[in-house]
Amino acid sequence: MLMLAALLIGASSPAGRLSGARPEEPSRGTQPADTIAVTLDVRTEGRATRDAGATRLLAEVRRGLEALNDVELVPADHARRFIWIVTGATPGSAAASVIVTERYDRETLMVLGIEDDDMAERMMALQIVVDHQIFTGRDQAALAQRIVAAINGGIFAKLRTLKPKP
Repeated sequence: MLMLAALLIGASSPAGRLSGARPEEPSRGTQPADTIAVTLDVRTEGRATRDAGATRLLAEVRRGLEALNDVELVPADHARRFIWIVTGATPGSAAASVIVTERYDRETLMVLGIEDDDMAERMMALQIVVDHQIFTGRDQAALAQRIVAAINGGIFAKLRTLKPKP
């Protein structure tokens, strides 16, 4: 049921209408490949601010995502998809919980039968969890590499297969 909702959301969003080109392949058409706009946030478990390990992980994951040709890191108010990472608070640990979420859009809510404007506004303020994984690694660089590979080969790969609407 959750996967169906995620597919509906991805299929109906302008950001989710992807050309199918792989990130390492240039687009072969005259139009450039659509990008996956995403916001990245990394926090330390139980703290209001990032510790040094979370800051290193943020930099490594950011570098990995920016290396993907069809992924764009954008501010939260411009993104529909979010990657939330919470790192362990134990010094020297390389573990993280990664959650990928999406916002509802008006078109998806119409498909779901929510036509009332007030209800739609409340629903569009919500986030839907489309992926959640826990990772460990020997250090922050290895952890970041595993996170980026999993997101790129998982949720991003699925988004790339969606066909644009005519």
